[in-house]
Amino acid sequence: MSTKTRTSIALAAVVGLAAGAGITALATSESDSTETVTVALAADRENQQDANPSRGGGHSGMAAMVDSEFDYLVDMIPHHQEAIDNAQLLVDYSDRPEMRDFGQAIIDTQSAEIVRMEAWLDEWYPQADTTSDYEPMMGDLTSLRGDELDREFLETMIPHHMMAVMMSQQLVRGSLAEHAELVPFAENIRDVQRSEIHQMRGWLSDWFDIESAHGSMGSGGGMGPGHGMGPGNGMGRGHGMDRDPGAESSMRGPSA
Repeated sequence: MSTKTRTSIALAAVVGLAAGAGITALATSESDSTETVTVALAADRENQQDANPSRGGGHSGMAAMVDSEFDYLVDMIPHHQEAIDNAQLLVDYSDRPEMRDFGQAIIDTQSAEIVRMEAWLDEWYPQADTTSDYEPMMGDLTSLRGDELDREFLETMIPHHMMAVMMSQQLVRGSLAEHAELVPFAENIRDVQRSEIHQMRGWLSDWFDIESAHGSMGSGGGMGPGHGMGPGNGMGRGHGMDRDPGAESSMRGPSA
């Protein structure tokens, strides 16, 4: 274990204790600390990156903090697109019908959600810079086929889904939505992807005899008992510091 990994795990343990949870029992209710999950996700990412440098790239996972509905929309769009691109690999190259169907469901659901989010950005923030420097979480799966593809997809899509769940929960619990229709939209993303995490963990257990090392999801979108989160990196823009949509509020008028 590298010094950096030991340091990250120690930091995660300290934050977990401060939040009233251990590193392996993270945020089991809506009131637990999202920051605990974020730090533990970053620590586990570094551990996985040491073991397998081909997985993912870029930021430490700490940038997945949602400061506004604008941040949420701008970063969730490329996050969804990454899931769609990798789900297409399942449709094309998985040998399991369950995985091909799962991949197609991700494509259909998240493509429609991207269309809606892009429309909201156009309507609500017509003059804002919507460029995101999102960095992929899942690494390059394009050369994988069959069992190898299925296993790598499951092991990397679980923390990818966890990030979407966490972002959606931050938006909802932080009362960050300026437009009422965004709240049920984010809640649906949270609930659907949380359910899909359970499904993917079951497949890892059934097909690969892996009792998921990616944690579980609590009733309020938090991470439940587990043994750390799996590979993945995080969101790119660094807490939305690049842009200040609030400074553009005079351009877009009052919220709908």
